[in-house]
Amino acid sequence: MRTPLATLVALDEDDLSEALIWIDWRSFESEVVTGFSDELAEDDAIGMLDEDEPRELVHRGATYAIPLTGSGRDRYVMIASVAQILKDRYSVFVHSDSYSDSDTHGFLVLTNTEADLARRQHADWLSRNFEPLPMGIDGFSGKPIAYLGYTPPEGEAEEPAPRKKPFWKIW
Repeated sequence: MRTPLATLVALDEDDLSEALIWIDWRSFESEVVTGFSDELAEDDAIGMLDEDEPRELVHRGATYAIPLTGSGRDRYVMIASVAQILKDRYSVFVHSDSYSDSDTHGFLVLTNTEADLARRQHADWLSRNFEPLPMGIDGFSGKPIAYLGYTPPEGEAEEPAPRKKPFWKIW
């Protein structure tokens, strides 16, 4: 559920943490989609054609093919792809304290209007707690990633993992 910007800036650290979307490096890609979608206006919600294999997302009637690799970097492939889909209406920020040396990262989704207001009227709060989502980088490994509409320059991205089922889908 969305928390208004005026409320967010008044929260203490613990309550602010509760208002964020938390993604662990072991999260399923579908958890990324539902976590972000829960923070959007109802008509902006993102759907999945197949929740078990969320390679295709639906937003406002358009279908988007997400370039998942079958590797541990897919969490950020999905996060960056969702941010790309939403960029005309929303801005995505990553919680600065969780971004480095942590296996779970916090995200804040603001409407572009709220993000502009935060930059103008709450710049100290915003810079103290968040940074814009670095697109094209897996925040868990620091390695370049592809995402919807973007492929890293040749030589920067590693070869995608072979197509095999992740260990948790073997059972």
